[in-house]
Amino acid sequence: MDIGNQLKNTRVLLGLTQEKFSAGIVTESFYSRVENNKSRISMDALLKILNYHHVSLYNFFVGVDTQQMYKGMMQAFIDRNIAKLHNYQNLLAPSKKYQLEFTLMFAILNNEVASLPDKVVQQARSQLLQIGKLSEEALFNVNLLVPVVDFKSLQVLVGYLVSTAEIDYMNLFSLQLLCHGLLAYLKRCYQEKNRQQAEKALNFFAGIQNIPSLFLENLLANGYHYLFEKDRKKLSEIIKVLQSSGYTDLERLEK
Repeated sequence: MDIGNQLKNTRVLLGLTQEKFSAGIVTESFYSRVENNKSRISMDALLKILNYHHVSLYNFFVGVDTQQMYKGMMQAFIDRNIAKLHNYQNLLAPSKKYQLEFTLMFAILNNEVASLPDKVVQQARSQLLQIGKLSEEALFNVNLLVPVVDFKSLQVLVGYLVSTAEIDYMNLFSLQLLCHGLLAYLKRCYQEKNRQQAEKALNFFAGIQNIPSLFLENLLANGYHYLFEKDRKKLSEIIKVLQSSGYTDLERLEK
């Protein structure tokens, strides 16, 4: 087994730098050489590092499969963690998987959707635009499609989502993916100056206001509500809270 590569995969999944992952158990420079297979780490030091980060020896040696990385990639996207996304892209590069998804994610997070080549947009529409069971993958695809699909098709897609989603039976991660897809839709509705279509998403958020884990998502939805209402005082209050979380979409739209 390639210990260095597996340590790197584990570290990236935890979202840690080499310094934080080595945790002072070994020096950062030595740990870097281990990841690059230039030095060997003792079993004692390896166990101490894994135990420090609550990673079982079994899970470490079984390895991290592509599906786990895919879920981590989705989480990094909705967290807007571009640095972590680059790490996942590097880890998945040998398999050549999710190249289209990475292209779309970086374009969305860097506000460069308008610069996407037509070929990429067409590929996204043909490969990702599928209405069916609301799996995590399908909900994630919605997030990637909202900025690139024509608005009429998007209305059909969102109408299906809000009428089909069974909130009481969805896990938190699926709900997060759905919420972020609907937030992207609210942005499109504002750009299209279509308040009527925005109400579909706003009504959905009204039904999940009491879920504490979705506080940030609900706050963003309220921000879009005040944006449509042109209530700049309340919108300004929300923007101040969101700035600490790195969200600037509402701020840019307001201007």
